[in-house]
Amino acid sequence: MKVLIYATTFGADLLSLSKYLSEKEDVEIKVLMKDAERFKSEGVFKFWDLDIELYEYNKLNIVKGINGFNPDVTIMDNNIPLRPLSPKALVLWHGYGWKGPNDEEEFKWIHRSIRLSWGDMKVPNPNIKWQCFGEKDFEHRSSISGFHPENCLILGSASHDYLLKDTPKELLQPYYPFDIVNKKTVLIAPTWHYGEVFSHWGDDETLFNEAIQKLQERDVNVILRLHDSYRFDHHYVEFLQNLEEKFPNVLLKFKDINPDNFLDLQVSDVLITNFSSIANLFYATKRPTVHIYPVKSKDESFMWRNKTILGIRKKLVDSVKFIWKYPPEENGGLLANNFEEMMSQVFESLEKPDCCKTKSQEYLDKHMLGADGRNCERIYNALKTLVYTT
Repeated sequence: MKVLIYATTFGADLLSLSKYLSEKEDVEIKVLMKDAERFKSEGVFKFWDLDIELYEYNKLNIVKGINGFNPDVTIMDNNIPLRPLSPKALVLWHGYGWKGPNDEEEFKWIHRSIRLSWGDMKVPNPNIKWQCFGEKDFEHRSSISGFHPENCLILGSASHDYLLKDTPKELLQPYYPFDIVNKKTVLIAPTWHYGEVFSHWGDDETLFNEAIQKLQERDVNVILRLHDSYRFDHHYVEFLQNLEEKFPNVLLKFKDINPDNFLDLQVSDVLITNFSSIANLFYATKRPTVHIYPVKSKDESFMWRNKTILGIRKKLVDSVKFIWKYPPEENGGLLANNFEEMMSQVFESLEKPDCCKTKSQEYLDKHMLGADGRNCERIYNALKTLVYTT
């Protein structure tokens, strides 16, 4: 079976599945991506010793595919090729989270793109399938997003299979500038849709400095991982860069520069996030997650940031509830409604590493097949059925 990975971002589930498939004797896999050479310098590429051929996007191969390679199936995240690059295709969505509504209106662009390449997914389609993380996701995709139930496959998250394995920190130390073996590490990984992280609680610069200062006083490392740098205002990027220069315990990463988060998830003892889908990956480690309630009130009007073909669009919505598929209270960890509560929960989590273990598992059981370690196997078997069924 010849597999083409068509990646917007080669990381998380796409990367984990690629590792799994690359170790199968009956699979030949190639990856088409942006910044292929840069990715080869990523710690995970070296740590996993990946035997995968990476090809750089260009004007020709995004339309015709990799020269001399005729894949049986194309696996994508959230970007659809302009024409079919193989007879069959699988959409391996780039994250499972709370943000929405992910209805037919929001997904009209992806429905159109898929229809032009592999046919309509609103009706049964033997040529393309959509991966779902669990029963809840299946219900949402089939009843809200507009994909026919026969096209939706409940397969789970490929990343969970590898995040379940507790990698000794000593093996990961070479990829970090500070001591991750003898010191605790906090990962701060916000989504980009709300703009500044703490602006609903006060001044972002003041609160970031206070949080990092308090963690530094306790000899705790901070990995500050954000989405693509171009999603933020220039002055905000400069502010974050200044934090890294000011505090020796801070490592700053942007998704467009350091696309994969696997090693960061492995070395971190606590995650802080305002409901980025990275939380649903971190739950598999059973370590504590502190969720920032991302707005002042769920009933307030709110300026929502969306990425469009032409750039970043800000849309005023009447109620924040519009942008949530699930309420923030439905999570696998702790929920902070103000800055002081957040810091208290972080310190508690550092002292009690098992404080969210049960809640994380309950969320995974409800939403993501329990992170049972068999998701890559499910996807592999689904691919074989898809490819070898006419």
